[in-house]
Amino acid sequence: MQFWSNTIMLKFFPILILFSILGLSSCKSGKKASPEKLKISENLKLRNAKGFTITNFGNYRKVTVINPWEQSGGISFDYYLVDQSIEIPEELKGKQVIRTPVTRVICLSTSHVGFLSALHETSSLKALSGTSFVSDPEVQKSIAKKEIADVGYDQGINYELILSLKPDLIIAYGVGGDVTGFLNKLHDLGLNVILNGEYLEETPLAKAEWIKFIGAFYNKGEEAGAYFSTVEKNYNSIAQTVGSVRKHPVVLTGLPYKDAWWMAGGHSNLAALIHDAGAEFLWKDNSSREAFVVSLEEVVIRSAKADFWINCGTVNTIEELISTDSRFSSFPQVQKKAIFNNNLRVGPGGGNDYWERGVVRPDLILADLVRIFHPEIDTTQLFNFYKRVQ
Repeated sequence: MQFWSNTIMLKFFPILILFSILGLSSCKSGKKASPEKLKISENLKLRNAKGFTITNFGNYRKVTVINPWEQSGGISFDYYLVDQSIEIPEELKGKQVIRTPVTRVICLSTSHVGFLSALHETSSLKALSGTSFVSDPEVQKSIAKKEIADVGYDQGINYELILSLKPDLIIAYGVGGDVTGFLNKLHDLGLNVILNGEYLEETPLAKAEWIKFIGAFYNKGEEAGAYFSTVEKNYNSIAQTVGSVRKHPVVLTGLPYKDAWWMAGGHSNLAALIHDAGAEFLWKDNSSREAFVVSLEEVVIRSAKADFWINCGTVNTIEELISTDSRFSSFPQVQKKAIFNNNLRVGPGGGNDYWERGVVRPDLILADLVRIFHPEIDTTQLFNFYKRVQ
């Protein structure tokens, strides 16, 4: 996942939905939402994601985000979506009401660009955190034309610029509870900000299903649901191709950063991807969905059991890999050149398409991994996000 200026990517590598039958209840003014407006909730039933719910009340919807940062518990945020064509119901007084569809959006993570692109809504994007890290070609063009501004990140967020852009929605994320101070400041400025917690989901399909969360704010529930259904069908079909394989190669992931090796959790979406691709994650016995630190010494010992090494930072060559630590030269994956990195498509500023389009296209990532781990099944070697490190 690619966050503000890739900062979090360097540091460490979201419930069943409550769904009501559509009703044509009236708002205070007597206006009714049209059937077309209400229809957007029909395809929002969740099958994978656990970090949000959408409840339909007829003339408005409530979107709830649950535990949207690491190690959070018992925390939720409610957003009430009311179509522009109707008046705000009296019962929503004092609630965070967001008028839909939104048309002026700021994303504080470049990983959110993939959702907007899938919904054909990048034209609504007015600003980003870290524009130089964008991979999407169309968004790059808009940035070059100065149609999309850079509002900074972390302590360098430009609040004056954000206000001047008059966004009707800011899509943010949280790594820790300290994000609440940032949210409160934006609320005090009269701005609508929502938390996207897709990166916390335990499976690739659960992450991708957050397109329904984003689609709700654009009144594109049907489009989002159809998009996800296609991705889900493709993903499950690919997974079935390796469902009966006898050999499950063992996989090492990651690369140390500043003497700390942040390993994906054994219940993380990356571990799920490796499993669904017919392989075995080297740390599958770990019970966390979040990244955790392991010593380089432990990696050296365990690496002897691994057949492949993937997702190794930003390296492009074996020489570059070994230069980070000379001990890597003895790793069996290095000697066999069984190393594949997820940086096939990287923009001029370092933005990686894996962290943008890959979020909403886990089926393409899975196809790549099957080609890597089981070339006897898929011999095309035509990759979407991966390349061999040589």
